Amino acid sequence: MSSQQPNMIYIVADQWRGDCLGIYKNHHPVMTPHLNQLACEGVNYRHGYADCPICMPQRATMLTGKTGSQTRCITNFDTNSAPEIDPSRTLPGRLTKEAGYQTKAIGKMHFVPQRARHGFEHVTLHPDDYLWWLEEQGQGGSFRGHGLGGNEVYPTEAVTDQRYYHTTWIIDQAIRFLEQRDPANPFFLYIIFEAPHSPFDPPPPYDRMYDNFTIPAPVEGNWRENDYPASFEAKRIGGKYDYMQPEAIAEARRRYYGQMSHIDYQLGRLFGSLRSHGIDDQTAIAFTSDHGECLGDHGIFAKHNFLESAARVPFILRLPPQFREQYQTAQADTPVLTADLCPTFLNMAGLTPDRTTEGQSLLQASQREFIFGETPESAMILGRGYKFIYYIAGGNEQLFNIHQDSDDRENLAHSADFASIQAELKAKLIDYLTHNKSPMVKDGALVNQPVNIDTDWLRRMNPCACRGPMHGGDGY
Repeated sequence: MSSQQPNMIYIVADQWRGDCLGIYKNHHPVMTPHLNQLACEGVNYRHGYADCPICMPQRATMLTGKTGSQTRCITNFDTNSAPEIDPSRTLPGRLTKEAGYQTKAIGKMHFVPQRARHGFEHVTLHPDDYLWWLEEQGQGGSFRGHGLGGNEVYPTEAVTDQRYYHTTWIIDQAIRFLEQRDPANPFFLYIIFEAPHSPFDPPPPYDRMYDNFTIPAPVEGNWRENDYPASFEAKRIGGKYDYMQPEAIAEARRRYYGQMSHIDYQLGRLFGSLRSHGIDDQTAIAFTSDHGECLGDHGIFAKHNFLESAARVPFILRLPPQFREQYQTAQADTPVLTADLCPTFLNMAGLTPDRTTEGQSLLQASQREFIFGETPESAMILGRGYKFIYYIAGGNEQLFNIHQDSDDRENLAHSADFASIQAELKAKLIDYLTHNKSPMVKDGALVNQPVNIDTDWLRRMNPCACRGPMHGGDGY
């Protein structure tokens, strides 16, 4: 192993909002002692974002450094709409073939097809391999045995002990990899948890860990009554979020925090294993998420939008000693994208990142003035201390001060005092979307689709209760 080739661990939580780290000591009382320590040893970027806050597009972005707008993958895909991914050009593919790394992925890959490797030498997959293991342990049928589906947000608890919970199993597999790897060569370990994605079902004792904590109420913006995006209203009705009592929302938040603490405590086992093997200082570690979770803020749950609760993600990078002196962008307030980690890891391995990607190596001085994002429902530009969001259904516009308004409470889009910055950001967003051939732009202007909310149809549909067979990934 070259002294300039560190081991690398890329840790991803699913649906972990960016403001939920204990180091912030804010209104979210989540306890994350090991991530706090990791942040103190490295850089905690306070403005990390997912360019497309949806599960599967972010998987493609993390492997390639290309944003959803670049790949035109801006929604969860099937075999007909999955982006073309050349396994020899992915982060693990290049590390394996060009730099001699051992590459291993563990957890919720969310690939299409389900068992695609996309350049990894080996994948241990959740839920498939986890479900086979549960059956071997005499725990068959326990995964989501409570009956809640993968996108339902009512609170519950796991029906097994924590030793059988998927978070624990993923860390068990990671520690096993550290035992079985070839110590003569560097490794790249990619870990993706399913938690704290709904269902909010932590195992005991994490299900009751926050019983004595004050749980914050959801955030409400000044735009809720008169300027509510149609896409939010549709999700609120379809998800039946307006049926949830405040107590149920508070309890869902409690369990969400419990899942986070369970991940953090299990990461303590992984970090301890690195020290036991004497490779802690030889290993670069990144922690982030594919997107956040609105958690009842502004009347909705889940993601798919560019509010801070959904698009902002935790973003911690801890480097080995040999890279710390050359690390030029250690400003915690620098806006960064999940796309940046792919070129950063390639740089650390001595490889040249693909210059066509929007992702930029964090080892180099950033030349980025703005970051952009796109989903089928909305688009975003962030820069100059402000965030502008456009919603295609109804043409709603939002402008937020990201430094003074971390919860998107005050929409500045209708204030004459901010008209110039809004106009500048809007023009740059149009240019960006046009360059990436987005259907959200036509003839140099943002498309404004008519609003059509069929309340009766939305009430009848059941988009969140994904159940069915679990083998093969159908349980998502």
